[in-house]
Amino acid sequence: MSIAAESLHTFESEPVKLSRFARLIAFDQRLLRRLVQSRRARATFLLRSACRLYDPDMVIMAVAVALFHPALVDVANRAGVALAATSLLAYAVKRAVRRSRPNNELHASVPPDRYSFPSGHTAAAFSLAIAMFGAVPWLALPLLLMAMVVGYGRMYLGVHYPLDVAAGAAIGLITGSVLAILQFPQQALVSLPSF
Repeated sequence: MSIAAESLHTFESEPVKLSRFARLIAFDQRLLRRLVQSRRARATFLLRSACRLYDPDMVIMAVAVALFHPALVDVANRAGVALAATSLLAYAVKRAVRRSRPNNELHASVPPDRYSFPSGHTAAAFSLAIAMFGAVPWLALPLLLMAMVVGYGRMYLGVHYPLDVAAGAAIGLITGSVLAILQFPQQALVSLPSF
């Protein structure tokens, strides 16, 4: 019997209530299954493309290209630091938690690794959006909206549970905010959005 069951049975067939954590995980799994049932080909393509923008190879290439344009060096530095710090933190949490990815039958995209919690793509997207508030304020809001699309896309594609995405968003928001404040304290305090 799986954790997703409403109750577990002992050897005497007595129902045993699941812990709050087990109920939360079961709810997380049900939410994901409900979401992937509504997939459509066009939306799958668009969300897969949006998420691809935050793959490590794409991010490294974008930062490297920006470093060669004098007007974009500040943006590239902020993006590089935010994404590196966020990626290291997300990787450390993935290794500590080791939550398995959703079942293969739910995947509409190839997962980048075998661990699910937290979503590294979502963490990177939110961290980048917040880090940009100090450098390019007009770009921060579209990037924040894109981060939400990426978070939704990771669930829609069946490679992350909702809790993975929420944790990734939290890591990205915290990391991006801390780095924005540390890198440019006066600008960051004025530019950071209030949540």
